[in-house]
Amino acid sequence: MIKLRKVKIGSFVMYLVSDAVDPSLFLDRFLRTGNQADKGRGGLKLLSINEELFVCRKYLHGGVGRAVTKDLFLSGKRALNELEILLYLKENHFPVVEPVGILIGEDFPFRKPHIITKFEENVGELLEFIKVSSRKMRLRAIRDLARFMWYLEKLGVYHPDLHLRNVLVNKNGKLIFLDFDKAFRKTLSKKNVEAMIWRLNRFAEKWEVKGYFRVSIMERLLFVRTYSRLSGYNLEEEMAKKLVGKKLLSRAGWFAESILYGKK
Repeated sequence: MIKLRKVKIGSFVMYLVSDAVDPSLFLDRFLRTGNQADKGRGGLKLLSINEELFVCRKYLHGGVGRAVTKDLFLSGKRALNELEILLYLKENHFPVVEPVGILIGEDFPFRKPHIITKFEENVGELLEFIKVSSRKMRLRAIRDLARFMWYLEKLGVYHPDLHLRNVLVNKNGKLIFLDFDKAFRKTLSKKNVEAMIWRLNRFAEKWEVKGYFRVSIMERLLFVRTYSRLSGYNLEEEMAKKLVGKKLLSRAGWFAESILYGKK
């Protein structure tokens, strides 16, 4: 396990992976940079330091309570957990964004945690890639996504909130994963595997309803069959039986989100 360097500056605490970042300079840039509210659930800051770009993403509570608690936490544990997961995946050659550290603003008794990663150059969202690519490249991306999902199972990482906007594609068509908030290590059961796949499917259904793009039945089958071949689980028949009910639950969830948070 990589030992983190702890630095305290005023009302902020940083846990850094290496000496690559100057804590004082980083905090100065952080305080001077505005939040890009349209990026991700809670927004993020893109910081330029010595010709290198860093992403600083803040955490928000989920669910109904988010309207009250927003970005206030009682500890920085959530950020530290995600940093540890990213480091574990990186060490095991899983393609994630480069973890740098975490930044926690302290305002007793609350904390405002952020996670810091390096900015990935020349990448785009998997969603956009799937939408505009040739059939060959699209099928390759779907197979690769299934393979990496299986590798998460093999590494024992359960991610209850993984969705397609958290997968990037570089210019060579290679996938890169970001945002492992709420993920944790455990021995994954078949039920856990299905839950992660249903989460991906729910996101695909949501964007299909919006008219953004459509994943065909053949492409869905390619994903499930690729995963089943690697894992040994026979998922196709069981998931097909549950598909209609899952669609109804997903649409009810989207409606609730639109009422609570004004999402379209």
